[in-house]
Amino acid sequence: MPLKRINRVICQEVIPPSILALVVLTFVVFSREFGRFTELLIKKNADGLTILRVVAYLLPSILVFTVPIAFLVGALIGFSRLSSESEIVAMRAGGVSLLQILSPVVKLGGGVSLLTLVLTLFLLPQGNWSLKLLREEIGVRPVRSQIKPRVFNEDFPGTLLYVHDVEVGSEVWRGVMLAHAKDQGRRQLILSRTGQIAVDSEGRQVQVFLEDGANYGFNENEPGKYSVSTFGSLGVAVDLPRAEPVDRRPRKPAEKSLQELLRDSSQAPGEVEFQSRVEIHRRIALAFAPLVFAVLGVTLGIRAHRGGRGYGSIVSLVVAFTFYMLFATGSRMASQGAIHWIIGVWGANLLLGLAAAGSLRFASMASGEGSFFWRRSRVGRTLLSLGRYVGQVGKKLHLVHRKLERRRRPRVRIGLTRVADFYLMRTFLIYVFPTLFICLGLFYLFTFFELIDDLVANNQSYSLLAEYFLYLLPHALMLLIPISMLIATLTTFGLLEKTAQLIAFKASGISLYRLVVPVVMVALLVSTATFLLQEYVLPYANQRQDNLRNLIQGRPIQTFYQPGRNWIFGENNRLYNYNYFDPDRNLFAEISIYEIDISGSKLNRHIYAYRSSWDRERQAWSFRQGWIRDLTDEQGGFTPFEETLLDLPEKPDYFVHEVKESSKMTYMELSQYLNDLQEAGLEVDHLRTDLHTKIAFPFVSLIMTILGVPFALSIGRKGALYGIAVGVFLGIFYWGAFGVFGVLGTNGLLAPLLAAWGPNLVFGSSSLVLLLSART
Repeated sequence: MPLKRINRVICQEVIPPSILALVVLTFVVFSREFGRFTELLIKKNADGLTILRVVAYLLPSILVFTVPIAFLVGALIGFSRLSSESEIVAMRAGGVSLLQILSPVVKLGGGVSLLTLVLTLFLLPQGNWSLKLLREEIGVRPVRSQIKPRVFNEDFPGTLLYVHDVEVGSEVWRGVMLAHAKDQGRRQLILSRTGQIAVDSEGRQVQVFLEDGANYGFNENEPGKYSVSTFGSLGVAVDLPRAEPVDRRPRKPAEKSLQELLRDSSQAPGEVEFQSRVEIHRRIALAFAPLVFAVLGVTLGIRAHRGGRGYGSIVSLVVAFTFYMLFATGSRMASQGAIHWIIGVWGANLLLGLAAAGSLRFASMASGEGSFFWRRSRVGRTLLSLGRYVGQVGKKLHLVHRKLERRRRPRVRIGLTRVADFYLMRTFLIYVFPTLFICLGLFYLFTFFELIDDLVANNQSYSLLAEYFLYLLPHALMLLIPISMLIATLTTFGLLEKTAQLIAFKASGISLYRLVVPVVMVALLVSTATFLLQEYVLPYANQRQDNLRNLIQGRPIQTFYQPGRNWIFGENNRLYNYNYFDPDRNLFAEISIYEIDISGSKLNRHIYAYRSSWDRERQAWSFRQGWIRDLTDEQGGFTPFEETLLDLPEKPDYFVHEVKESSKMTYMELSQYLNDLQEAGLEVDHLRTDLHTKIAFPFVSLIMTILGVPFALSIGRKGALYGIAVGVFLGIFYWGAFGVFGVLGTNGLLAPLLAAWGPNLVFGSSSLVLLLSART
């Protein structure tokens, strides 16, 4: 076989799985970003071009890792397949040396290194800086869509905005309340029948236009002074927080261009010069990884006689995770001066290079090249003897296993359908578990990239990171099990179609629908297990992993329970505002109660007390050091008091709410919490969508399994890799639909029930139609 043809065959084996691995890796990262993108599109009023800009700026930071890893995966998968089908043996028998086999892969690795170098030196810093500028641009852009009815909007500093209703088809508000907290105890409460919002051209100030209302002003330190004025129209300016513009702040080393780093490394004094030099070498060292990956991909791949693609994927993840863990840790320690910067930056490449050299020596020994020296060495003789001994023990264990299997084998005759069921279940699970393992490895790998700098900077141990990964596992499984089920379905039925086993089953009288039954049963069990995981494991695990993440990032641990809220509605439009509520003692600090007539845009009564507590004997609220102002009295009745009892319908339990994220609650907890918030006049749209999603999401695995069968039959002849590629793109569309529908439901643009079940209905009905139209 001509050498050029061999090179072509090798490239054809390496390039397709590399491209597929690149798509999978990028999808795993972006699957966590879909919600952010759709929220950005809807809540921040960003157009499609802005979303594309965000994606473009994020891509370099992702591709700088995914491109080398994808190349390693492709090389290992390609050579594992060549080795498993004895094509490597045929090449060697034809006189092709190991170096000749390695040559085209090293050339591909050089191209990948050049691409990685372009990413690290030019595109990555520009992307980081542009993304920072874009985030500031979007962050200062207030939008009308965020102002939702019957919700306390506290996005503006020192100002509370409440809108009772919004006219359908317009941006006019009905029943508006605007509360200001000013200096030295001054307070202002504005009520109006209608209102609108306008934003200046720079996005730095919001102008609220109110019509037909009243303005109430008072000072907690001077309760006798109370101003009331009515207006036909009023404009209220609200300033947004002004931070120093990003373009005026000094850039971090990761955001500087190559020219800036070179200038700083030669001109800047002290720490800036050192950090710039470390950053330059870090970028160059990262680009050398694909060259070492090329050697490892070939030498490890050709030794996998029966491992196949699964072997290549798993080994490549182990190698990549080890390398980037060492690289990230060493670079961070070098930037802190803990170790010499050359060792920290280049140490991972050196260790990986030594591993590649050792692997090349083993591979050359197996091919007969250099084996004379290897066999003459003492270490070589010892390892060869140990290998022969392990092989003999393995053969004996295999014979014992076969004898035990024959003894345990049932004597009863099993029907053909039952045999087919067991066969399909076994084949399906064989593909589910490795696929899930690979996806988990990718998920953890990028999570490691995200946290390693904080881990080293805050002097935390790797055991803390390992504990965080443990509690992150339920969340990762919830995300990755559906895509693993889809890929396993595509691979299983694709191979059945490709190897004509499906035809054999049909010829035996077993229809396609009957063959699908065992796989669907497994999918149902997985969906049930997913629901149980979501209900009984995920809430606690999410709380724990959030605490551990805060420790790793050096932030204070956040409690998931909040004693009280600053604003809450009671019965009959009675509005409570307080600084603090102690649920253990049923005690308020600095509480104001506003009895509001929303339809009339009037304040009827205002009660203020420095302290309020629940009197159990009298079953009433005891208010101390306060006053009552009755605004329905023409004289503006003002009654101060040292202590008074008020019988209000809101009891202490009304103000005790357990504040959690929906992912940290079970279905019943979330349902009860939602009802409490709704009664208190707080936002419930996103929670109602999350409530329905808790039931809808576990069905994703079942729907993806059914969806994969007809697609597998249509692509079966094109190979398993093609099926995996289709599965990834289907998963992208599915997750994208979930993200879009979820944000639409959260923002009240879609009914919560439809927002939660919409993707399942669309993809589920499509899968059933495709399955029923397939040839049985």
